[in-house]
Formats: sequence, structure tokens, C-alpha cells
Amino acid sequence: MGESVYRKPVAVFVACLFAALCALVLHAAPAPSGAPKLRIASLPATAPTLSAEQVVYGALDASFVPGNSPYTPNAADTRRWYRLATDRDWNAASPPVLSFTGATYIRITVYAPPGYQPEGLWFAQTEGIHRFSRHHLAVQLPQDLRAGQPIYVEIASDSFTRQIKPTLTDMAHYQAEDLAHVRLTTLFASVQFTMILAAMCLWLVLRDRVLSYFIGYATFQLVYQMLMSGEIYELPGGSLLVPLGTRAPWLFATLSAPLSMSFILEFCDLREITPKAAKIMGWMRWPFLPAALLIWMPFAVRTNTLVNSFNLWFMVTSIWSLGAVILAALRHGRQARFFLIAWMPQVMLTLLRVLQILLKLDLPPWLEYGYPFTMAFSCVVVTIGLADLSLRARRERDMAHHLADHDALTGVLNRRALVRRLHAAIADARLHNEPLALLFLDMDHFKSVNDRYGHQVGDACLRAVAEAIADELRPTDWLGRYGGEEFVACLPGASHDNAMHIGERIRHRIETLQVHSRGTTLQTTISMGVAILGDQTDTADELIARADAALYRAKLDGRNRIVAHSPFAATGH
Repeated sequence: MGESVYRKPVAVFVACLFAALCALVLHAAPAPSGAPKLRIASLPATAPTLSAEQVVYGALDASFVPGNSPYTPNAADTRRWYRLATDRDWNAASPPVLSFTGATYIRITVYAPPGYQPEGLWFAQTEGIHRFSRHHLAVQLPQDLRAGQPIYVEIASDSFTRQIKPTLTDMAHYQAEDLAHVRLTTLFASVQFTMILAAMCLWLVLRDRVLSYFIGYATFQLVYQMLMSGEIYELPGGSLLVPLGTRAPWLFATLSAPLSMSFILEFCDLREITPKAAKIMGWMRWPFLPAALLIWMPFAVRTNTLVNSFNLWFMVTSIWSLGAVILAALRHGRQARFFLIAWMPQVMLTLLRVLQILLKLDLPPWLEYGYPFTMAFSCVVVTIGLADLSLRARRERDMAHHLADHDALTGVLNRRALVRRLHAAIADARLHNEPLALLFLDMDHFKSVNDRYGHQVGDACLRAVAEAIADELRPTDWLGRYGGEEFVACLPGASHDNAMHIGERIRHRIETLQVHSRGTTLQTTISMGVAILGDQTDTADELIARADAALYRAKLDGRNRIVAHSPFAATGH
């Protein structure tokens, strides 16, 4: 029953979030504009000494080879030239926009009519005023673009060949799509930042190591995501990351991995639940540190082996971590279940993204926005898990404090706690110039109960008597077990007459109390001594001693009675 109650709201929560993703992606998907199609021709990969004037002014037009592919891929180690042209004249109401997808950190130069002046496009560009976001590298073309009119494009070299796709869109549709993109990326980044900020506030109070790991890996993942979207270069200080180029996202991805694994180990309590898998997982974090150092080497960005090795190790560690978390969840690890809910969507979207890259397919909007969505979703769910973990830790702490201050048998204050509270009550009474009374209570003939019926019946009798005494006290009074069958009740604000009245009420309640335990019904009585706080020199120890002396007098006078300490007269029954 408990499991079904737990799973149902979680399933509804996940379903609602993914429904929201679908709605946002559909809203972000561009509407068809009916734009003319681009015809793409390319020059073979040429040496860098080829001048732009030779290409732009038509000297090499005969060397361009038409292609059927919609892509303009870059080349490794050399730049490439493309000539683009439309199949019909541009006749839309708004001017055309030429955009390139898949050109992250690759410089593109566009030579467009009528002047064919170079216009540089770069993902990490920070100078000047940007008309569009960094979703695509885009440039506006003339409104009177004619069919067959050439547009020359120079794509810089890179270590890896990428499928760069040019697209022609009218300005109105492109700006609508661009605005929707900015809204989505801002939304996902804002959610992640808010969750990180909430975790930082918790860390300032709790100083918990698991919160440190979460803040670290979530921050690095957020920076990585903003580097891949380019939005980080719009922020103050973003220009400092420009010299790193492609090293920047690799660096933050490498640093986030070991912190993520450390967080999983702590958050899911894997060292306790799955110790062997956790030990291996702990060792698997260390190769990321030399990888982070290698990224700074000049050869790093041009070494496919290093990149492929990092990707392979990242996949291995992810699969191992996922297996360890699943095993912990199967062993009833509550936090592991939280993390599975948070992490599984991100793992699935990551695998789909890798397949899309390997198969060289176009990036659909649901996958493009799905990955940052799952990162934001993961932060939300993990933050909920952290709150749940903090709540359980607080409950355990409160329980520990309660057990430290309360008697395990009767549930009332223990001797150490009652003495501490008595000191505070005396100081408060003197501060407000109010009276304070103390009752010292002792069960009559309790040893004979233990001897005759056994300690279990005696314990039941102690619990029943403690509960009966507490029921007769006022809300401001409190009760503690001084030792054995002795109890102390503190009565703040009570005068001598008030204390005697409360004591008599307790005595009568105990006298008529019937205790049922292990097939036995028994009755007991109680004797009490009363002491009243004296002058400014009176101490807690002296107050207890006077109440104890009055109790001793009650015992001598025949038990089952209440006696006030001299100079007050004793009252007996």
C-alpha cells in the first residue's frame, strides 16, 4: 500500500513534466515558410593559401561541384569553400536569413550579394551587437535575392568533420523561432540555477558534503550546457572563456563527471548499500583528473584518440554508476529511487543524442531541447531528494536530542535534563519576579512490586504513574524522572497553595489508578514533598534538597500524603 501511494504521485509528476516538454517543443518548432530551396556546390578541400578574391569574384566557379547533400561539412586541417544559390527568386514579405546548424566553434565567413563583403560568423563571438541568438549562425541576405545568384561560404578547418546544414528562412519565421529558443534555454537554465541557489542556501546552514557535491556538479553541468548553447558568452565575464575555444565545454564536462559520481556515492548511500560497486565507482573517478589536465595541452583538441577515449570512459562510468544506483534501489535505497527518477530521462536522451550524431541525422527539436530539459528536471527531482534527506536527518537529530533528554522507559525528562531545565526555570522566575514550586514524588512500596510481580510489571507501573502525573499537571509545568521510582515536577508561577492543590490532585489520581500488566491488576500510592523557591541565594540543589526532605517526612508520617517543607505546615491524609 505504501509503495503504491509513493509511486502514484511520482508517476503523475513525471508525466506532467514531460507533457510540459512536449508542449514547449511544439511551440518552439518552426513553422514551414515555403522558402526557396538552396542548391549547394563545393570546391574540393583546398590549401589555406587559396585567396578569397579568387573564389568570390568567380575565378573558380567552374571548379565547384554540385552536390545532392543538404550539408556543407567542414574538413579537418583545411578550410572548405561552398557556393549556395536559390532555385527561384526571393518573393517573401520579409528578407531572407541564411543560417547554419551544427557549426559550434567553427568559424564561417559569408560573402553575399550585392557587395560580397565578408561577414564573419562565430559561435563564441562577443564583439559588436548581435541581432540573433547563438542557436544558429545566421546572416541576413538582401530582399531582392535572385535565383542562381551565388552566395559564397568559407568554413574553417577543425579537428573533426561535422555535418553543417545551411537553411534559408524568411526573417519573420526565423525571429519567431529564435525567440522561442531563447525562452526555452532561459527557462531550463533558470530552473537549474534556482535549484543550485536553493542547495547553496541549504549548504550555508547544514554544511553537508553531499550538498557541496551537488552544487559542484550541477554548476559545471549548467556552465557546460550554456557553453554548448553559446548563451554564456552573453553574460558578464563570458569573454574570458573565449580563448579556450572548444576546450571550455570539454573542461567543464570533465570536471562535472567526478563530482557527479561523488554525489551519487554520498546521496544514494552506495558505500553502505552496495559497498563493492561503490568502491569500484570511487576508483573510476580518478582518470577524469588527468583528462582535465590533458585538455590544456596544445595537441588535445586535435587528437581524436583522446576525445574518443574520454567519451568511452564517460559511457563506461555512466553505465556502471547507473547499475550501482539500480542495485541500491532494488535493495530499498530511498535516495537511490529519487536519483533514478531524476537521472533516467537524462541517460536516455544522452544515448539518443549520441545515436543521432553517429548516424549523422538532423537534430529534431524534441531532442535538441530534451537534453537541457532533462538536466533541469534532474536538478528539480534531486533537490526534492536533498530536501527529503535533510528532513530525515533533522528528524533523526531531533530524535537523538529527545532520547538524550528523556527517560527511555517513561518518556519524561531524565535527571540531567530536568536539573538543566530547573536552573533555567529558577532564572526565569527571578527575572519576572514570579513564584516557583517543586514537587518531589516517590512511589510507595515500589520494591515490593518488583519483587512480587517482576520488573516488567514494575516498568508498566512506572509508565502508568508517569502518564497519570503528567495528565494532572498544567501546560506550563513539566515532569522528570529523578531516579528509580522518584519523579520531580516543576511548577512555574505556582504558589504554595497552588502546589499543594496540584499535589493533592496527583495523589488522588494515583490512589485510584489501576495498572493492568501481564494478567495482573495492581494499585499503588505516592508520597510527595513540596518546596517553594526562596530568596535570591536559593539554588536548584537546595530547592531539590528541601523537597526531598519534605518527601522523607511524608514517608515517615505514613505515606500516601503530601508534605510541605518547613516553615510551611504539613498536610496529611
